[in-house]
Amino acid sequence: MHVLVVTRRVDELTAFARALAQGAGLDLRFTDGWANALAVARDMPPAFAVLDEGLENGPPLELARQLLAVNAMINTAVVSPLEAEAFHEASEGLGILAAVPPRPSAEDGVALARVFRRFM
Repeated sequence: MHVLVVTRRVDELTAFARALAQGAGLDLRFTDGWANALAVARDMPPAFAVLDEGLENGPPLELARQLLAVNAMINTAVVSPLEAEAFHEASEGLGILAAVPPRPSAEDGVALARVFRRFM
């Protein structure tokens, strides 16, 4: 199983992503755009995806909608600055497992790994 991290900030998210993959026992893959993420979802679906902000085609919640249409079995987490209540409202109906802070640390990766392990 693998986790796909969709980001243009690979260097900034590497410690977070490694801690996530190691903590959940997942292989780690990165891509930097919507087209690649949607192609991977269709052709080699990950068990999990982490969607970052700042992608070229729009916000991560919109990419989550697109991924859901391609493969509803992919569990997602989304990088978001929103407070818990606002995030819940914005992401309602998308089945997103968790919000990730905009500057996630290795500790955030470990915490998300605990969430992901509940769905393995």
